[in-house]
Amino acid sequence: MRRYAIAGPVNVGKSSLFYALTGFYVKTANYPGTTVEIHKAYLRRDGEKIEIVDLPGVLNPENPRDEDEKIAMKEIAEGSYDGVVVVVAPHAVGNALKIAEVAGRYKPVAVVFNMADLWTPPYSEEELSKALGVPVVYVSATKRSGVEKLVKLLVEGLPRGTLRPIKLEPPATAAFKSSVLARPVLALLTLVALGFAAALFLMAVVEGITPWGAQLPVSIVQLLDAVDGAVSSWILENLGGLAGRFVAEALWGTLLTLLTISVYVFVALSLITLYEDSGVIALLSRSLERQLTRLGIPPRGVVCLFVAASCNVPAVATARVLWGRSNRVLTALLLPYVPCVARLAIFAAVATAAFAHMPYLIPLAVFLPYVVAFLVVLLASFIYRRLLGLGAAAGGEVPPSLILLPNLRIYALKVAAEFREFFHKVAPPLVAVMLALWPLQAFGPHGVAKDVSHSYLALAGQAMQPLFGPLGMPWELVMPLIGGWIFKEVVLGLLEATGGLQLLPSLPLPAVFAYLVFTAMYSACIATLSSIYKTVGLRLTLLSVAANLLLAYVAAYLTYFTLSLVF
Repeated sequence: MRRYAIAGPVNVGKSSLFYALTGFYVKTANYPGTTVEIHKAYLRRDGEKIEIVDLPGVLNPENPRDEDEKIAMKEIAEGSYDGVVVVVAPHAVGNALKIAEVAGRYKPVAVVFNMADLWTPPYSEEELSKALGVPVVYVSATKRSGVEKLVKLLVEGLPRGTLRPIKLEPPATAAFKSSVLARPVLALLTLVALGFAAALFLMAVVEGITPWGAQLPVSIVQLLDAVDGAVSSWILENLGGLAGRFVAEALWGTLLTLLTISVYVFVALSLITLYEDSGVIALLSRSLERQLTRLGIPPRGVVCLFVAASCNVPAVATARVLWGRSNRVLTALLLPYVPCVARLAIFAAVATAAFAHMPYLIPLAVFLPYVVAFLVVLLASFIYRRLLGLGAAAGGEVPPSLILLPNLRIYALKVAAEFREFFHKVAPPLVAVMLALWPLQAFGPHGVAKDVSHSYLALAGQAMQPLFGPLGMPWELVMPLIGGWIFKEVVLGLLEATGGLQLLPSLPLPAVFAYLVFTAMYSACIATLSSIYKTVGLRLTLLSVAANLLLAYVAAYLTYFTLSLVF
């Protein structure tokens, strides 16, 4: 079986070419002893099976500095490949040809000029191949032109040759750069707008809530609630007793929660992949690199932070493919501090219940957690960088991205592959935790609990009362937050079950705001934590959980203390 590696600089369309060659069934694995992901898949033609491996991007082929490019260049030099396909794009010609030159010392090389619909060198493929001394193919991965020619070349096998470097200068119009989006202020505003647009879209589609607070007649949550009511009633009527409760609450409840989370993840993944494949996000974040570095936020990490405002799970998936280990680790650790759409739904429900008699405070109550979360992200970044010695990824400047119209097939393949990855790696621990927590809700000190307020879960909430008493929070509000480790939507159900929503109007205003701030960032859900674990490892995941709880408590206490001086 032949085996080829795809290599090249960052942002040249390597992943698009990879999916154009292989399709849906992609295997993702960490390089041994690292958190660097390498994607593998198979190309099948004329009964022959060819393995294709997508290597991390490289900025310094002669002297690799970051972990990503060190691994990529080590694979090129020492990996058991029949050849290396080096991807070139109009905005990264020199760097890509240097990679091809270095790779040619160890393996047969083919040079693929991607984005050929935007620019190709002023030579035919045959002329340029003769000049370079290696096979050359002009390809547009997004339009699938030239892909079959590359496939034929891979099936036949790459000839061994020494690349002869030549200078190619694409015209300025080929390396498209928007002077408007390159302005940091406008780039930041555009990123914020994209983040809020994604969050509001999810709120409308999933929760059925419009930006102005009106309830839509139909939403995914309403449909699932209707199905839940019918199915749960049928199970309890036909089974009854403890067995009926187990099937209805544990098994069916777990499936329903997984369905709800899947909707968030799928919609958020679809939006993220669209932003990424179009090149808009990369161009915008590039415009903010200097400002973000000063604030301690990885340049491309800002993309993930805005994505996290929709759903933390796909945001971590996006962080896993960031270039540079430091960028990847720091971004993954910062993501749980960003309130997702599910938490936004909690803010809206809590604010509406608490301030029904003072509706002018509701917008402030929903907005304040985001402001505090932003400040805590900066603080957490400072702590993590000092504690773990994380800095900007070494390696030099990442080349800009072009603005492109994504190929529908490749776009769908990427979304499907990431969604499949979620189900394979994130869903199992989520289901396991939900099933393990059910006995704590169903049983109490006196046997089977008639409701959750008489359960062991309620006892756990009461045990935490001394810790949250100084913040003015009764156990009826604290205990539901345990359900947030499963999924933030579970919090609302438990708040109703304990009567916490009914208690909110009687609480002092500082206590309500402190509760909202704590809820915004006290922890990620199990699905997100599972994804973080696969990105940074167990030790840093445990550090993340502890730091989240501590910083959320400190932020909530400061909110309570400050507002107590005013109200």
